Amino acid sequence: MATRRNNLRFSRTPWLGRSLFLAILALSLLAPMNFVLITPGEPTALFPKTLTLKGATTYPTDGQLYLLTIMVTNPETKVLGAEILGCWVWGECAVMPRSVMYEDGTTNKEEEKSGTESMEDSQSEALLASLKEIKKLFPDNRVDLIDPDAISVKLKNTGGPSGGLIFAIGITEMLTQQDILKGRKIAGTGTITSDGVVGPIGGVAEKILGAQKAGASLLFISQENCGELPEKIEGIKVIAVQTLHEAIGYLLLTPQKSPSSPVIGCQNL
Repeated sequence: MATRRNNLRFSRTPWLGRSLFLAILALSLLAPMNFVLITPGEPTALFPKTLTLKGATTYPTDGQLYLLTIMVTNPETKVLGAEILGCWVWGECAVMPRSVMYEDGTTNKEEEKSGTESMEDSQSEALLASLKEIKKLFPDNRVDLIDPDAISVKLKNTGGPSGGLIFAIGITEMLTQQDILKGRKIAGTGTITSDGVVGPIGGVAEKILGAQKAGASLLFISQENCGELPEKIEGIKVIAVQTLHEAIGYLLLTPQKSPSSPVIGCQNL
């Protein structure tokens, strides 16, 4: 009995389609994209060298405070598609549209100048907020004669206003005999006004990673950042506050009175 073989016909179209797809993929991985990459920066201990007060009587600190930073690609940096893909796959990083971080036409030099100025402003605001807080809580500590330019922060390649809250906590600790830190490692991020109002910052998730890397047990953030917290937080307690007064008040609580929840101050969580 004779059998009949079906004639197999091969088309080059699928191979051309695959080749075109691979070519487009390769080009997209090597092409610059209109995004920026955000990664956790190294946490910086404030005591004893980073934060100092000139011409003021200070007291020994029992514990440590950490300034948290994020690393953001510069406005003129070309971010390739491959870098974005790597961030998504392996990330402790985030990808954001460039327009969210920078205005059109912003140069590296302009951004560096703006960041430096806003950081210097945050230091001045932190000092004023701290002095007002000390007068409220610790009236026996005479801080009336402290020069507004007394604060000195030694940091390289760092800018922006997000250190305001942690600077204010540090100044309050240094200028009072009260043991506020109680031997703890504490991190914080948030802007501050001279009246002690704490404002939101960017990169909260990345800064949580930085606080964990520093071994901090507590992290202060602005309540306005509550909606940006990751769903699961382990190994650190996050305290959301509206004011410096709330942050100092929390730190003055005994550990036994501190709630056990990993997030405090966020009503939506």
